[in-house]
Amino acid sequence: MPITLKDKGEKGVPRNRNLIILGVTASIAAHRSLDLIRLLRGKGYEVQVVATEKSLHFFPKETAEVFSGNPVAINAYGLGPQVSHIEWAYLAKAVLIAPASADFIAKMALGLADDLLSTICLATPAPILFAPAMEERMYSHPATQGHLMTLVNRKAIEIPPDHGPLASGRSGTGRMASPETILLSLESFSSSIDPQKNDLTGLTVLISAGPTYEPIDPVRFIGNRSSGKMGYALAETARDRGAKVLLVSGPVALPPPPGIALFPVETAREMKEALDHHFPASDILIMAAAVSDYAVHGTFSKEKKKKDGLPWSLQLTENPDILATLSRQRKPGQTLVGFAAESALHEKDLREKLHRKGVDMLASNNISEPGFGFGSEMNKIDLIDQDGRETEHREGTKKELSDWIIDRIIKYRLEKRSS
Repeated sequence: MPITLKDKGEKGVPRNRNLIILGVTASIAAHRSLDLIRLLRGKGYEVQVVATEKSLHFFPKETAEVFSGNPVAINAYGLGPQVSHIEWAYLAKAVLIAPASADFIAKMALGLADDLLSTICLATPAPILFAPAMEERMYSHPATQGHLMTLVNRKAIEIPPDHGPLASGRSGTGRMASPETILLSLESFSSSIDPQKNDLTGLTVLISAGPTYEPIDPVRFIGNRSSGKMGYALAETARDRGAKVLLVSGPVALPPPPGIALFPVETAREMKEALDHHFPASDILIMAAAVSDYAVHGTFSKEKKKKDGLPWSLQLTENPDILATLSRQRKPGQTLVGFAAESALHEKDLREKLHRKGVDMLASNNISEPGFGFGSEMNKIDLIDQDGRETEHREGTKKELSDWIIDRIIKYRLEKRSS
C-alpha cells in the first residue's frame, strides 16, 4: 500500500514515523539501492523510494517496489489529495539519497526543485543524507567539491564514496559507499541527535586534529603518534549539538565524519594556512592537533637518501606557533581552546603556557601514562581557564571527555557574556 497520512497526530501534525525516503538518481550504482532497501526493511524502517526519471535507465523499478512494498514514485502528478511531496517531506524520519549523482548534488546545492525528489529535498525539515557515486575526476572537480561544501554547511550529511573500481573501468574515489556503510551512517546519525541539547546551534566551531608530518625525503618524515581520535570526537560532539563544524586534520587512519567539513593537510605550514583561512569566521577554535614543533631546515631532498654507513645529521628549525599567532588575531566573542600533550603535568607550567598561547582554556594530558593519550580510546584531561579557577580533572573515553569539554566551553562563554 502507498504511504498515506493516516498516522497524523492531533491537529494534523504528522507523527514521527519510521519512514525513510530513499532517493535514487541517475548513476550506474542505482542497482545497489536494492540491497539498501533490503537492509532498511530488515531494520524495521518503512521505505518509500523516490526515483528521478533518468535513474530508470539503471534502476529496476518493479523489483524495488517488491522489495519496499510501496510503489516507486517518479513525479508528483497523479498522487492524489492524500499524498503529496510536501506531506512526504514532513512525514519522513530522514531523506537518504543513494546513489547521489554529480548532477543531483549540484541541483540540491542550488536549491532547484524541478522533479519530485528535488522538491522533497527543498521542502523537508528532516535530515538529508547522501551517498555520492561518480567518476573520480567528477567527484574531485572544484564545482562538485564546492557543491558538497554548500550542502555540508547546510547540515546535509555526506556519506563519502569509497575507493575502488568505477564504471569507466578505472579505479579511484567515487564508488558509492556500501549499503552496509550507508545504513550504519544513517543509524549513527539518528542515534546521535539529542533535540534537547542543540546548544551550539548557529555557531561555527573550527577544530584541528591529528599529527603533522614534516618531510625529510620522499619516503621519510618527522611526525608524532597522535591518532586524531580526540579531535574527531570533539568535532562529532560539536556537530551533534548543532554547530557548523570545520575540521582541519593531519594524516589519520579515521573515516571522514559525516556532516562535517573536512580539510586534510599534512605539514604544520599547511595546517596553519587552513586555520588562518577559516579562523576569522569561527566562533570557537579548539586546537587539538599535535603539531610537529620542528621541520627540516631548508628544502627537503627530492630523492631518497641511500644508506652509506655514515652518520646522518639533520638540521631542524622551529615551526610557527599556530595557536599563539591566531590568538593575536582574535576578535571579540571568539573562544580559543588549546591542547597540551605533556610527559609531566605541573600546574605552574600549564598556567604559564595558557597565558603564553593567549587561549581561554587549556586541556592537557600526560602522554607518559600507559593506556591514555595517543592512540588510546581513553584519556585523562586537566582543564584550566583564564579565570584562575582550580584545575578540573576528568578521565574517560574520548567521546565522554569531548562532551565534558564542550560543556565547559559553553559554560565559559555564558559566564563571559554575563560578566
